[in-house]
Amino acid sequence: MQKFWERVKLLLRAPSVVDLANQLGVKRSTLSSWVQTDRRPPMSVLLKISEKSGVTIEQLEYGLDYKLQDEDEAAEDIPECKKELKTWIDDLEPEEVYCLKPLLAYLRNQSLARKI
Repeated sequence: MQKFWERVKLLLRAPSVVDLANQLGVKRSTLSSWVQTDRRPPMSVLLKISEKSGVTIEQLEYGLDYKLQDEDEAAEDIPECKKELKTWIDDLEPEEVYCLKPLLAYLRNQSLARKI
């Protein structure tokens, strides 16, 4: 299976790190460090990649053939999914958590609005 950054380079048709950095609006040195250490970018960059490529963040992470599970199966995996999300959040840098907080607040508000 391809690595995350290999998928991104193919999807955005970026032959080099310089081209990819320009497309994503980040410094080449920053992008190079992410690629070399197989580190994920901040959420804002992930969203930009998803928007430019038309591919979901899940597909970027798990491969282009990744499909969401059926609703019943997904519901059974919620506790495991929460554990995985907590692990990911624990690995984030403070500025990445800062970017993620509004998204989580939005999702929470959407969930509460559906219950009313």
